[in-house]
Amino acid sequence: MNGKSLTFYPLILLLAVMLSACGNNLEADLHTYEESTDKLTGLNNEFNETVNNMNLDKLQAMYYGDEEVDIEYLQNLKTEVDETLVPLADSLTEELDSVEVPNSELEELHGILRESISVKQDFTSQMSSFLNSYALSIDSNSQLVSLSQSFITHQEERDNIIESADSAEETEEMNKLIEVLNENSEELDKHSTAFHNEKSAEEKEQYANDILLPMLDDHIEALNALNISTGKATRARTISLEMYYNYRTYFEERKNVMASVENLQEVSLQNVLPLVETAATLDSQFREELENKKNEAR
Repeated sequence: MNGKSLTFYPLILLLAVMLSACGNNLEADLHTYEESTDKLTGLNNEFNETVNNMNLDKLQAMYYGDEEVDIEYLQNLKTEVDETLVPLADSLTEELDSVEVPNSELEELHGILRESISVKQDFTSQMSSFLNSYALSIDSNSQLVSLSQSFITHQEERDNIIESADSAEETEEMNKLIEVLNENSEELDKHSTAFHNEKSAEEKEQYANDILLPMLDDHIEALNALNISTGKATRARTISLEMYYNYRTYFEERKNVMASVENLQEVSLQNVLPLVETAATLDSQFREELENKKNEAR
């Protein structure tokens, strides 16, 4: 029995020494790894703090109609994402690429960190895209409301001027103007209806570019070509020209609204916001795995 004990003892001792050496190597490599990711950890904390202070619950409530739109908040949020969060996300990715993993046992740990930063990068780019589209949509819709109101105001003013014509010359010039306006209106009504009946945003945009906008340019040219000189007819034509320039702006804004709606469908807020929780979960997993590795190395 004593001979067998002496035979196995050196092997057991060797294994113990090897395990001890492995533990020491892991501990040293962990220390090296933590030092090399120190800047990355600081950037990560700054990123998380920035996101946590953004009050994204307010954005969600605004978007889904539970709160009135706060333009100042939206613009400030857009600025913070573009000027603070985007550079932070880029710095995180750049710093991650410079980190070396000194021990294969730390690859899984580092993989969690890499995934967390990837999710943060996705969140940042998608949030930036969403905010740009959302702000454009709000601005364009506001423009459309203003333009619609201006059509009513201009038409009332023009009708009053036309009805006030009393001299023969004024009446003759007004009749020339009315004839052109009626022709223009008939064509505009026809093609506006066709525009709204187009199914896709792409088809609507093409219809506006190929037919509606060139047609409005022709209408403006026809109004300018009228030979009129009386003050009232001139004023009525000026108002009509303002209306047609507004029609052009209206269809340009409609194109903007359609583009922003398409982008908002592609970058849905309900898909963007959960990325914050996903990144936080990965950060927690990283910290937990790091502690496990430290305990293992002791």
